[in-house]
Amino acid sequence: MKAKHNKDLQHSDYRIRKLIGVLGLFLPILVYFSGGELLASISHYYYKPLPSLFFIIILSVFGLFLLSYKGYKFDSKTETISDDILTNIGGIAALVVVFVPTCCKESLSASIDIICRDENYPLLGHGNTFKNTIHLVAAGVFMFTMGWMSKFKFTRSSNDVNNTIYKICRNLVWASIALIVVFIVLEDYDIVLTKYYVFIFETTAIIPFGISWLVKGEVLDNVSDMFTKKEK
Repeated sequence: MKAKHNKDLQHSDYRIRKLIGVLGLFLPILVYFSGGELLASISHYYYKPLPSLFFIIILSVFGLFLLSYKGYKFDSKTETISDDILTNIGGIAALVVVFVPTCCKESLSASIDIICRDENYPLLGHGNTFKNTIHLVAAGVFMFTMGWMSKFKFTRSSNDVNNTIYKICRNLVWASIALIVVFIVLEDYDIVLTKYYVFIFETTAIIPFGISWLVKGEVLDNVSDMFTKKEK
């Protein structure tokens, strides 16, 4: 019974990984096409009716599943932080992103500008600078921890191909975070290459994040098995 229980838990982890991966891939796509316009960031879709549903549901699912995800058993000899603690940090950060949304201002949308002007905020929407800082820090922590997971946790696999994918995903996630910071600094010097850089780099962070979780959920193995069965 114990072996069967452990096997069921393992299968449950794989399903969680796949779900997180799929949601990561589709979040930027869903909010953009349901919103009908490109906004300054993914978080600004909180202020548009349909995209806000996708944003809230997907980020909440991220948070809850990351909090429930246990991962590998902690090895005190080779690790400084366990999978469980790391995903708990990421999960809490994801929920903070939802419950403390970004500031209504500077969305690059005329319709959202009207909401801001009239202070007719939806749900937990606001125009508060301090809350906006909390949101930005939480979003940064969420993306950073997911990059950390890809590089230092997932790469304990014996599969060299998968490990290479995890490292590439980590590099893309962290490079995206760094580029957001660079573009913010450039703005301070009145250098604006694009007004949509936050959305662009959030997307280039979230998609690799989703890919790494799909790979960890053994999607590549599932696809390979599917084609192998067809050949037989």
